[in-house]
Amino acid sequence: MNAYGIKVDEAALVRAVRALDQGGIETTPDKLERVWSTLSHQEGGGVGGGGAGNFHAAEEMLLRWLLKNMAGSTDAAERVRRYAPAWNIMGAVFARIPLFSLAKSLADRRFVNTLQQTLKDLSNPQTQQGATGSDVEMADAPTPLEEKTTTPAQSRKRKRSAPATFELAVQRQTTGCLQAADAVLESLRILLSRCEMKSADGGLPSSRMGAEHIKSLFSASAAEVMETLVPFITLCTMAADSTEAEPLTEKSSWMSTFSALWDLHLQSGNDASEVAIHLSGLGMNLLGKLTGIPRQRSLGIDAAVQGRWGRDLRRFLARNMVLPSRAAFLNKRSQEVIQIAVDMSSATVTTSLPVLFDLASKSPQISGDKTPKKDYEAWIQTIFDVILLALKSFSPTQSLTAIEAIMEMAAARGTALTATSLRTVCKEYALRPKKFDWTLLLSIIKLNPDVFLISEEGQELLELVLKKTQKSESMDDRDFDRALQFIVLLAEGYAKARDIAAFFKTWLRYLAVSEPQVDLERIWAQKELLSAVAGLLHSSLNTNQLLEIMDWLSEQNSPAESLARIHILGAISSGISQEEFVDAANMRTFEGAFLQKFSKKEPSTVSVSRWTIAENSLTRGTLEQAGHVWSQVKPDISRVLKKSAPFQEATFAAFKCCVAAWVANHPRGPDEDEAAALACLFIDRLEKEADSDEDVKGAVTKGTYVSWILSSSHRLVSLLAERTGVFPNIIRSLMVLGGDKDAVIFDSALAVSSLVLDNDNNTYKPKITSGLIDQMIALTDTASAGASPLSTKVAIQFLLDTPAEVLDRQQREACMERLVSQLARDQDSLHSAAPGYWTPVLGLMIKLMERPTFYNDMSFAHLETIGRCIFKTHRQSKEGKSVDGVTKARNEFRLLGWLATLTIRQMASSSLEEREKAYLADAVTVLKSPCQDSDMVPRLVLLRAFIDVVQDSPALKRLKEAGLDLEEVKTHQLLQGASPFIAAKKLRGRALLPLLVALDAVDLLDHKTIKKAFATAVPSLLDASDWLIRNGSENGWEVRMFLAKYFVEELGFPLRIKLPVEGAANSDDESEQVISAPTPGSSVDKTTMMRYIDVVIGGVDEDTKLGYLKELLLQEKDEGSSDALGRLFVVQRLVEHLRGSRPSAPPTDGDTAVPTTQFDLAQAHSMLCGGLLQTMSATEFILAARTLYLLLDQKAACMTQWNIDLTMSSVSAVCSAPAVQPLLAASPKTYDWLCRLVEIVIKRHRKRLDGHFHVLITVLQSLLRRLLLSHRSSDAWGGSGAIAAGHGQERHAKLFSRLVTLVCEPSVASVSRGHHGGAAGTTGGGSLDSEKDRAKRYAGHHMYLVLMQYVKLQLECVVPHGAREVLETGMYSILDITTTDGLRIMNDAMDPSGRVIFKELYKRYQKFGKWSGI
Repeated sequence: MNAYGIKVDEAALVRAVRALDQGGIETTPDKLERVWSTLSHQEGGGVGGGGAGNFHAAEEMLLRWLLKNMAGSTDAAERVRRYAPAWNIMGAVFARIPLFSLAKSLADRRFVNTLQQTLKDLSNPQTQQGATGSDVEMADAPTPLEEKTTTPAQSRKRKRSAPATFELAVQRQTTGCLQAADAVLESLRILLSRCEMKSADGGLPSSRMGAEHIKSLFSASAAEVMETLVPFITLCTMAADSTEAEPLTEKSSWMSTFSALWDLHLQSGNDASEVAIHLSGLGMNLLGKLTGIPRQRSLGIDAAVQGRWGRDLRRFLARNMVLPSRAAFLNKRSQEVIQIAVDMSSATVTTSLPVLFDLASKSPQISGDKTPKKDYEAWIQTIFDVILLALKSFSPTQSLTAIEAIMEMAAARGTALTATSLRTVCKEYALRPKKFDWTLLLSIIKLNPDVFLISEEGQELLELVLKKTQKSESMDDRDFDRALQFIVLLAEGYAKARDIAAFFKTWLRYLAVSEPQVDLERIWAQKELLSAVAGLLHSSLNTNQLLEIMDWLSEQNSPAESLARIHILGAISSGISQEEFVDAANMRTFEGAFLQKFSKKEPSTVSVSRWTIAENSLTRGTLEQAGHVWSQVKPDISRVLKKSAPFQEATFAAFKCCVAAWVANHPRGPDEDEAAALACLFIDRLEKEADSDEDVKGAVTKGTYVSWILSSSHRLVSLLAERTGVFPNIIRSLMVLGGDKDAVIFDSALAVSSLVLDNDNNTYKPKITSGLIDQMIALTDTASAGASPLSTKVAIQFLLDTPAEVLDRQQREACMERLVSQLARDQDSLHSAAPGYWTPVLGLMIKLMERPTFYNDMSFAHLETIGRCIFKTHRQSKEGKSVDGVTKARNEFRLLGWLATLTIRQMASSSLEEREKAYLADAVTVLKSPCQDSDMVPRLVLLRAFIDVVQDSPALKRLKEAGLDLEEVKTHQLLQGASPFIAAKKLRGRALLPLLVALDAVDLLDHKTIKKAFATAVPSLLDASDWLIRNGSENGWEVRMFLAKYFVEELGFPLRIKLPVEGAANSDDESEQVISAPTPGSSVDKTTMMRYIDVVIGGVDEDTKLGYLKELLLQEKDEGSSDALGRLFVVQRLVEHLRGSRPSAPPTDGDTAVPTTQFDLAQAHSMLCGGLLQTMSATEFILAARTLYLLLDQKAACMTQWNIDLTMSSVSAVCSAPAVQPLLAASPKTYDWLCRLVEIVIKRHRKRLDGHFHVLITVLQSLLRRLLLSHRSSDAWGGSGAIAAGHGQERHAKLFSRLVTLVCEPSVASVSRGHHGGAAGTTGGGSLDSEKDRAKRYAGHHMYLVLMQYVKLQLECVVPHGAREVLETGMYSILDITTTDGLRIMNDAMDPSGRVIFKELYKRYQKFGKWSGI
């Protein structure tokens, strides 16, 4: 500080400001740069600071100088106004000067006039023609001032903005205008936000007065404010349309600043008209660009900025123009505002008018408003009519673009529009002479099919439309799809009008072509239309009406109508399924379809319908009716199946009809043999057809037939198997692949095998599947005839999916024999085995050996050979050294160990026969024989399995008598074989797999043996585990578990796990929580971590566990490092293991202080509550809350009164602390857990609330405030995000209402628990009922305060309808227990507005919520 008590930086600022008046205008940029540099280095500086101490004269002088030099119409003033750094300095000054002084300076220097002139200048850029920039400075070199204003968010790789220049010609260009606008609007945002904060949070009276004075500068009439807002929104449009580089600071706050300025104006009754006059055209045009109406377009702003602008601008226009105009219409039938908005949109009609309709149609109904729905519909209709009238004055192209967008929105939302207006749209826009607009027609019929059905005018329009469907071959694909959808919707409209018979007549007329025997009208013969009509029959017709339609159809006998009639009868036949319809129309449809004799020249569509009708008649009819049908169709079907190409839709339909005849006559029907012979003959023919004979379009293939047989005709498989004695070869051929098949055919084969096994009726019949299983078993041997690698994979997967009970012992033994027969060949040529070969093979072997299976030449050596193959495959694979490769091989060795266990267990049964003795003797010989180092890994797996089974086997005694020394096997073979792998110094790469296998094997040895044998290997094991964990491998935790089990003292504090947890905080399934390692992409399963913790604490006593818990909590409290999540997870698991039997230490002050004598669960609870406010993520918060819940619930006996009060206080603090609000907003689960904590206190510790009920009331009020105010920012204009927020608020409201109900309607168990959560018992000797009544009376003295809070919050925010309904259930329970005195107190404590809300609530309570005793 200098001699006058002024800081050096402040003195430098004074000198810099005084120097501004020295020199000419050209030196202004350098002088302002020096000012900015001084401001940046001044203590306490920065935007948003509280001011530079008590000395702010320099800042005031600087502000006055800037405003003075910006005022006026000279070029010099305009250059300063357009200079972005000048406004950046002004923004910084706004944050430093006290508000009272700032208001005086702004008023004296007419800041608002300067702002208006600046925005007006910037909103009228000049073209860049002839403009020149500086040739001295680099174009991409920002000044120090601009570097200071740059934020990390602008590090995007886009073209960088040119530096701010002081040349007027460059400043007037679009880029210069946008740069200056960014600085101007950012400084304005700082000013307004500072005023808002001071007005909201109080502070000094002078600050509040200053804030209100600054606001008053903008308090002008709506017409005057438009001088600021019109250029403001023009600048927003310029930014959206700009293709230049972005300004340096964010633009996301522009639109919110725009709304804030409007909110400060003097409100009047004509505000909506002023907005419509000045802002509707510009605003709706900009909103259309932001929201993609009528189509998406590329903008010059980020997607996040675009979304925020769209929400803010939509909210502004809706609140200040649309909703007031709707109110005027509903109250006075006034259309003035809307008419003005339409008139002002003439320049941008294709965008503005669709946006206007979008705003009006999405405007929500006011909560609690009693206006009839028809009035709202009349309002939308009025807007639509006004738009239609206005569009007449524009060009046809513009009008059509606008009306298409409007109709598309209306159709998507189901907006109610009158048939008259829709007919107008149809005539004037959809049915143009040169081109029909099928998009418009589709929107019209979606909205109201009656447009074409009710009046004569509608019928004439329909005739015009349907005539365009004739010769539909000339339509492009887009129009064809829309025209087809139009016809489908037309059918639904006829059905809705209960006049589907009229549609049948229309269908027949347009389906029949003028030239018979050629084809049906393509668009009217589509399957989509046939399926739609079939689905409408039952809902729109009765049997009499159906018969009338069929009578009418039978009269249509012209050649063209005969073909169309058959197609329509196909729809009727497919649509009837109810018994009364079948009885009435089943045979009628068949007779009508076969009135005309079948011809091979008839269209394929007609043939398909003909055979479909016959198939349905055979399926639904009696045996006599089936015989009649077959007698008529047999000659034609026989000719089709014998001579027609098989890969045609008509042939496929004829085949299904033949199968239906076979099934209808089975068993022993009169026509069974004929139908069966014909079907089998066709299937034989189908098998012989080459792939080249398939239909070019691919509509029907051999796979189509097989898929239908397996999925839709389950009985055909069994019928074919019974007739031929083998599984159908047509299906089998798709499962047996040659060597040249690709992956697509392989996937198809797997799909076919899955369909075969999905049919239990066939799977569990040995006569059907036995032959197929035998062939699949043969294919498991790659050396067998016809086998290939792909077919072997299909066979193995098929046998894996086959239920175990289907495979008999002979098949199991044959399969095992096939699998092991390859070992002698493959162990020397392992390059032929793919890396993923052994996992399914071992899985199949395990499945087979789970049941008694003794194949020929069964030997223990087979298991060792499999192990060698697995190990050699691992060594030869590219992933052999990688962590993933080791994990895969480890899993395969685990499967080998399980296979060996099952096999040895079968042989080591209580009764040892010669076969078992020979096998076990062979096993001992193999295990004791010397082997190479490369074979020791599988040997260890087999040693572990052998020892594990034999040492617990009932035949152990007899094995010992036969010479087996199990201890010798453990000591010499197992220990000596594993020691080199465990004691190795380098335990990475190829040494990792042997280490993991060895650690798993020696786990069978006793504790002392392991500690003695491997004490020297602990350091290398620690290094290996740390390296693996750092690389995200679960194998590292396997090594760590071994150390924790046998050398826990070497780990120091074994539960200090430096591993963050990425919890699924928003997941409904908490078991899906994942513990993730620091390495990107690596993760450790939650089960693995829990196993490690269980190993560490499994053998320690209660005191040691408490010591672990204390150290973890103290570490978390002291460090707060990034591994807090991992520690919390360990804490939760520790609490689950603690019995909680230790009594809480005696309190020091009447059970109200934290015990300090010895650490216990009560202290752990206190420490967790203390850390709840310091959590850094939603997952961390949920873990801490879940642990607290566990303590309060399962360890209730250890909790003291201090813990209960602390829990409630912590919940209240979390709901109220501003620092925690972002964390609570990050996940909806956080609020759930706050409610759960309060719920468990009410349920398990209700007696402890006596005398402490004020704490519970505070918590409930905090939860209620958090529930309602946290969703205040969600708005109906926010789109899907607001809807999701509404659903979340309703769910949270249910949780809160449940809490209130628990308090007001307690259960007997909750009010009868003693102070330590013991068994039920009452105090004072009263009955349980009287104790419950006493608790309700006690709650009634306090709970009315929660109801008052609910009424008060309704004055502060809008409560959505769904949430209010749920909350009022809880409020009714409060009223049930509130006394008359409580109601009187509430009435006296509320203001008039609150009394109105409470009065309505009480009326609803008396009507719906109060129990009347009936």
